[in-house]
Order: sequence, then structure tokens, then C-alpha cells
Amino acid sequence: MNPLTVVPVSLMLILLGSLTFKRINTPVLGHQHALQGKASSIALSGIFLTMAYLLLLPPVYMGVESLMPLTNGTDLISKYFALVAVAFLGGHLSIAYGSPLARRWTVGAPGAAMLGIIATGLLGTLLATEAPNPSPQLLDYAAQPSVRLNTWLVLAYVAYIVAPLIRPAYKDSRRNPLRVGRLASGLIAAGFALSLVRAFTYPVELSATGDVTYLFMIVSYISTAFVVIGLALFAYARKNRIPQTELRSALSID
Repeated sequence: MNPLTVVPVSLMLILLGSLTFKRINTPVLGHQHALQGKASSIALSGIFLTMAYLLLLPPVYMGVESLMPLTNGTDLISKYFALVAVAFLGGHLSIAYGSPLARRWTVGAPGAAMLGIIATGLLGTLLATEAPNPSPQLLDYAAQPSVRLNTWLVLAYVAYIVAPLIRPAYKDSRRNPLRVGRLASGLIAAGFALSLVRAFTYPVELSATGDVTYLFMIVSYISTAFVVIGLALFAYARKNRIPQTELRSALSID
């Protein structure tokens, strides 16, 4: 695994893991556990995404791979975890931003159908790949058409989930009465926009060579960081009751 991939994956794992652990173990309103109510889906999203990144670390990948009946089955599981994390995130934010359209297309019937199609496609492309040796993210076999399609399927699903959420997040970044809320929604909108851009520029990525290829992957890490930090800012504001302090109300922003 190229160092340009190991470093951002390791940093993202630390960021996701620490924020997820903090959210799970932080009481809400003094008596509700953070996994209850509104926080449940976002906590689960963090857990699944943390597991997805954890499986990509070479020592973990090789250890799990030794138990897999299918070569590079660990990569498939990692991607499945990522898909579920994105689905939970999309459902949570569609409610938080009050967008029925986004909720329908993320966790409604169309969203469930899309998740099933993408999951089946990932399995099919893995089976069609000639990959005799373990390789996180199938990077050693990136030139094969099946691997390229495999990667694009993940990018396409992320783009499908975030596309209807960019506009609500951007609008909130302009209208949220809290300064921290505007900043958080701006980061989330920017992160989603980067995910959308990478999905549409994937043909350009295929023509890249050398370490330039890893720069496109880092775009995904940056977009994830923006979204995670944005969510962390909302959690910070709620934990410190900033809405009550600045607006004298119990505005729900988590």
C-alpha cells in the first residue's frame, strides 16, 4: 500500500474513531445516551465508516484476509461498511435539514434499491477481477476494467446520496442563526461537493499515472474530513448548549 494512502487512512481512522467514541460516550441533556434518538443514526454512521477505514490498514487487512473464503473479500466488506455509513448519514441529514426529497432518495425505496444494486455490482466486479494476492482497495489491480468499475460504483453511490443534500446544507450555511452552524453546514456542503466532483471526474482519474492517482483518493479523504468536522461542530454546539446561550432556545441542531 502506497504511503500516500496509508497516511491519510491512518489519520482519518484516528479522527473518525475519536469523534465517534466521544459521541457514543457523551450524555445528551444529562440523561439520554448519545446512541438514543436523533444521535443513533449518526453514531452508527461513524462506527461503520471507522470500521471501513480500519480494514484498509495493511496489518488489519492482511489479518482479516487470512479468514476470508474469497481473495480480497476484506476489501468488499470495507466497501459495504462504507456504503451503509453513507446511507445512515444521508438519512440523518435529510431529517436534520428538513428535506423530504433527500430522505426519499437516501433511505426510502429508491435508496434501498440503489444500495442493493451497488452492493451486487461490487460483488460481481470483485469476482470478475483477476486478483490472486491481497490488495487493499484493489490498488495492485487498478488497471483492470472490473476494478475500475468497482471503484466507480462506490463513488457513484456516494454521489447519489450526497447530491440531494448539497443544496439544503448550503442553504443552512447561509441561513443558520448560529455562527458555528453556518460553518458546520458549509463544511458539510463542501465535503459533499468534493465527493460529487470526484465521481464525475473519474474518467480523468483513469488517465492519470503514478502518484497523481493517489491525489484523487486524497480528495475523498478531504471530503470525508470536512463532513466529519462539520458534524463534530454541531455536536460541540449542542453539548455546550450554544443555541440556548445565543438564541435562548433549545434549537435542535444535532
